[in-house]
Amino acid sequence: MGGCFMGGSLSLRGVTKDFNGFKLDSVNLELDPGEYFVLVGPTGSGKTLLLETINGFHTVDSGSILFNGEDITGLPPSKRSVGYVPQTPNLDPALSLRENLEYTIKLRKLPGDWSREIQGVIEMMRLTAYADRPTLNLSGGEKRKAALARAIILRPQLLLLDEPLSSLDVTSKASLLEEIGLIHRYLGCTVIHVTHDQQEALGMADKLGVMRRGTIVTSGSVEQVYEDPRDEYVARFLGFQNIYDAELSEAGRSAAKMRLGGIVVRAAKAPNEGQTRVGIHGDDIVISKRTPVSTRDNVFKGVVQGVANTGPSVNLTVDIGVRLVIDLSRRRFLEQGISGGDSVWVQFTPESVKQISV
Repeated sequence: MGGCFMGGSLSLRGVTKDFNGFKLDSVNLELDPGEYFVLVGPTGSGKTLLLETINGFHTVDSGSILFNGEDITGLPPSKRSVGYVPQTPNLDPALSLRENLEYTIKLRKLPGDWSREIQGVIEMMRLTAYADRPTLNLSGGEKRKAALARAIILRPQLLLLDEPLSSLDVTSKASLLEEIGLIHRYLGCTVIHVTHDQQEALGMADKLGVMRRGTIVTSGSVEQVYEDPRDEYVARFLGFQNIYDAELSEAGRSAAKMRLGGIVVRAAKAPNEGQTRVGIHGDDIVISKRTPVSTRDNVFKGVVQGVANTGPSVNLTVDIGVRLVIDLSRRRFLEQGISGGDSVWVQFTPESVKQISV
């Protein structure tokens, strides 16, 4: 396949669209060339409509879309350097992968011999053994790879991925995720990746956005969004299960004490105006049967009230004066030897206590 090239910059400015009950409401977004942007949000929040609108499937009601500084708002999909992988791979089932790629070239009426490019994409996606089979006979993971191959055959500067890993088994997910990472590194294209999976988002993103009711309510680096959730909605979507009403008990230069019901915790930051809750992510909490030694961290004794197996991890519910949910890997859980009813100690840093708006 051809050499590497840089992706394009994307700017959405007040993009609004009402379509069949779904709505985009003044969406704003700025992406630099080559950024990997992951967009999360609940079903019906407008994520797919946003991708389709960027791709040119829908005419915006208002606002503008700029690509590399050029206004492409009114251009058809064929005039945009965009590759799109929808939730359901839209392949011709009667044609082989190679024939699907050839047909894509034919639709664009591109001159020249593309056979080397097509073979390069097939090899890049590790689909050589399946290249000449009807796509009807491919597995779910192979069809997703085939759809991805078709999206990149024209070397797009922007790649749109709509739930590319949904409904795949663990092995197929891992394989396709590796291929997507390879494409991003090799082609250098800018990527917008829509998903519901928190771990998938945190593992792939340079930049993360959260969508709600047709608009992107927050975006920034993974560290910015995760470390400083804008509000309870964003925090819960990022996996914060421990969110409490809180009152400022004491404010200091480098820390604040927050009262949560019957306990007081130390937070690294005092609340801003409107921040009346705190959140603590279950991944940030250490649990042990041994008494921790720390003069800085928050340390509480509690009782395990519940143990929930969730596959590779275990969720523990501990009463420390408030209900606390803690995520443990299964291996760590077995090493600790913790059971329901046990007395335990929990520990978390002041930095893990996030100030959150309602």
